[in-house]
Amino acid sequence: MAKGKRMRKAPRVVRIAISLVIVGLATSLLVYFKLAAAGLQHPIFIYLPLIALLAFALGSMAALSGAAAAIAAAGYLLYEPAHTFTFTDALEIGDLLWFALLAVIVVKCTRILRRSGKQAKSRFGLS
Repeated sequence: MAKGKRMRKAPRVVRIAISLVIVGLATSLLVYFKLAAAGLQHPIFIYLPLIALLAFALGSMAALSGAAAAIAAAGYLLYEPAHTFTFTDALEIGDLLWFALLAVIVVKCTRILRRSGKQAKSRFGLS
């Protein structure tokens, strides 16, 4: 059995926990870059490819949980003022809202791609 299939067959709670750990690791890396450099422009969108990979590997619910955690982490840690959910710029709120919309679209697209891949494999007699 392929590794990806085993992960998708793991209990939902385990997949969500793995997703949250991965988002947490990505957040710690982004906070490091924020502190080491002058800061990142629109840091929330760096999570988008990660959400797509989580959707492929762990499923839709885990990816959407990761996206929600990314929104909360970015709002609290990456946007100024840090360590508060208070936003001084409307553009930051727009970033978070656009990311939420794009994350849902990405998860939906990966779900469709995964289903069409399964149909193609069954059509051609592949496992």
